[in-house]
Amino acid sequence: LDSHVRLAAPDRRNPPKIVRRSYGYSRGADEKGMIFSCFQRDPVQGFEAVQKRLAGEPMASYLLTVGGGYFFVPPRGDEWTGALSG
Repeated sequence: LDSHVRLAAPDRRNPPKIVRRSYGYSRGADEKGMIFSCFQRDPVQGFEAVQKRLAGEPMASYLLTVGGGYFFVPPRGDEWTGALSG
C-alpha cells in the first residue's frame, strides 16, 4: 500500500483538508512539467504533513522540484482585517 494517493491520505475517513490542483505543461520535447497548487487553513498540518508522509516514495526518483512558495490568501469579506488590529 505505497501508492502516492494512499501515502498522501492514509486515512480515507479523515483526509487532509486541502484543496489541490495540478497543471501539466509542455514546451516542446525537452521541457515538460507540472505546476501544483493547493489551499489549506494551516500549511504545517496540511501540505507539510502530506509531504512528510510522501518522503521516500518511489515516484520521488522521477521528480525534480525547482521552486515553490507560500502565499496568504485572505477570506472573502472584511472580517479578517479586525484580527490584525487586535
